[in-house]
Amino acid sequence: MRTVLDVRKLSYFYYSQNSLNTFNKCPLKFKLKYFDNMSWRNDSEEDIEYYEGIKIGLDFHLICERYFSGIPLGNENCNEDINRWTDELLKLMPIEKQNVYLPEYEIKMIKDHIRLQAKYDLIVIKPNNDVEIWDWKTENRKLSRKELEGRFQSIVYMYAAGEKLSETLGKEIKLNQIKMVYWQPQYAEHIITISYSEDKHRKNESTIYELVENINQYDFVTDFNKDLYIKQCKFCEFNYFCNNQKIEFK
Repeated sequence: MRTVLDVRKLSYFYYSQNSLNTFNKCPLKFKLKYFDNMSWRNDSEEDIEYYEGIKIGLDFHLICERYFSGIPLGNENCNEDINRWTDELLKLMPIEKQNVYLPEYEIKMIKDHIRLQAKYDLIVIKPNNDVEIWDWKTENRKLSRKELEGRFQSIVYMYAAGEKLSETLGKEIKLNQIKMVYWQPQYAEHIITISYSEDKHRKNESTIYELVENINQYDFVTDFNKDLYIKQCKFCEFNYFCNNQKIEFK
């Protein structure tokens, strides 16, 4: 019998916005992904279209990383969507020499019982120490401010930046100098900016602490109640595994 690896007990395991969001949506999905190391993919038409969409998003992220790193974009053979998005990026964010650009920047932190990591698409530090956290969203659906403010990504990214950026950059960065900017290149004029504050920082810390404590104490054998998470099933990649039902890609 294969022994299941409990990642919660591993010193090198850091919670991310993805893992926290996964547990919050369904603890069983968390176990399948992070304990059992399972992934689900088949070759149906819907699967192929879905994963092609993911690849386009990854390709655009790579171009953004190259642009803000000052190296050639390498987009000569990219499709029309990526080239159009790239043109919009260059218009939106011309490089300004007085700024510091940190593409694909990672923060890892430990505080009390929290081991947390965040991988940022881009951090921009202005001369006055204002910080912009940029995140590229390539979903076809236009995202709303309310939705993005409530996402674990906003909570984790801004909290980790507030905790560690002053230390890692050697600059005094106040919480109200941090903001997160979401941009969807397919809706080039649609930019959502979320501000930060001491009050939001305390609330985010409380949210993260409570959830991590819940995860660390959770018994996946006795505590899981499928009825509490059934609404998530039709959108979950494990729906066929758990319920013998197809995924609702739309």
